[in-house]
Amino acid sequence: RASRRGGGRLAMDRRWILYALAFLVTSSVSGVVYGWPALRRDLLDEGGLTENELGAVFTCGAWSVQGGRFLVGIARDKYGTKIMVCVCLSLVLCGSVLVASSKSDNLLGLCFGMLFLGMGSGAQLCVQPVAGLFPEATSTAMASLSGAFQLSGLVFLACSAVATAGAGRFGAYMGHAGVVAVLFIFSIKALPSGVSFDEEKEDVSQANDAETERETEMTDEKKKADGKDQDVFAVDDKATADATALTLTPNKTPRHFGADRGALLTCDEFLCLVAWFSVMVTPSQYYVLSVGYQLERKGDADGSFSRAFTLLYGFSAPLAPLAGVCADYLGVAFAQFLATALSLIGYAILFVEKPLSFQYVGMASYSVGRMFLFATFFANVGRRFGYKHYGAAVGVGMLASAVLSMLQYPMFQAALESKTNLDAMNVVCVVCAAACLPYCAWLGARERNEWRERRREDAPPRWRGDENENAA
Repeated sequence: RASRRGGGRLAMDRRWILYALAFLVTSSVSGVVYGWPALRRDLLDEGGLTENELGAVFTCGAWSVQGGRFLVGIARDKYGTKIMVCVCLSLVLCGSVLVASSKSDNLLGLCFGMLFLGMGSGAQLCVQPVAGLFPEATSTAMASLSGAFQLSGLVFLACSAVATAGAGRFGAYMGHAGVVAVLFIFSIKALPSGVSFDEEKEDVSQANDAETERETEMTDEKKKADGKDQDVFAVDDKATADATALTLTPNKTPRHFGADRGALLTCDEFLCLVAWFSVMVTPSQYYVLSVGYQLERKGDADGSFSRAFTLLYGFSAPLAPLAGVCADYLGVAFAQFLATALSLIGYAILFVEKPLSFQYVGMASYSVGRMFLFATFFANVGRRFGYKHYGAAVGVGMLASAVLSMLQYPMFQAALESKTNLDAMNVVCVVCAAACLPYCAWLGARERNEWRERRREDAPPRWRGDENENAA
């Protein structure tokens, strides 16, 4: 008994170590490119690139964050967590070195630097299943990692501060590369080689299943040989549990939970989720790309509001567990509604010209909404479809959003032409968010029906209206 308690403590310690490493990896590399306004301001001060060219630099990074995760998701399911995290960290290291060493007028070098930084963000996708080690609060654990994603947006701002303090852009971003190298070493040592973060339990479970199957076969053979029918009502505990699970699963879980990959990726609910995410990501990416330019047009001459946006974006991370709590207790539909509504408010406030300080409200609303956007997408996949094909499901969503979000650059090019076009692009953002609200209502209705069914199944017979059947 003491040995079991010691093993339990060891397992508990191990899962927190893995979670801490996952959090550090995510907060250091996953959403670095979204701290763009800080790097953009530094590059403007150094001179060499036009606003249009700077937009192209960010687009390379933003696209690779979304598109790269499709490949990373598929590769993770095939090659395992450790290999793919190390590949992603290597890409981020290369990206930091390129950003550090490229001159301010080197468009190609900066584009590739941002591209590699974005591709390496797939490390978050690889480590997110660590949330499965916390069955009592899976969505909260998942959402906290989305908060770490948001926190990583402070990396560019921190590098900017270090550069201003005397290290220069080269010293600041080489420092970030050094941090990534340390995480690479720890990842090799600690992360599981396979897909599951609970490899030992999985191996033991498989061994027990095989042993149970062998014992059952031997017992059946002995009974047939002896011709004895006693114990015909004795049933193996595991078999009972499995049969019970098979019986209850349809009523206890969402209808597509644990489905085969083909069925999962083509079901109505997953397609609607991908559509919602893709439509929401496009204006969200455009906001990060254009907010510095829009604030400067409104009077932010010294870039203080752009720095404030980066701070608000990063420091909204502590609210990430709230997204998980909403998903766990109020449903993913409600959490997705909050993401949609808060983002919509952020876009709408861009129409306000005076006072400039009112933009703090819009930037805060957008930052929390964006954090909810990604947190609830990941939570939805885990809660409603399971982790069997998690990498593929998230990867497909990321790829679809990457393709659609390519519109951000032509939107920005159009916005640079005139104030009228700039306002028109903000209208597009508001319309995109508003168009997603009916989906949230539809998903909410589906969740409520599942909850009613679950309560009906769990209720005593007389509460289900089955008195007549029982009497008969």
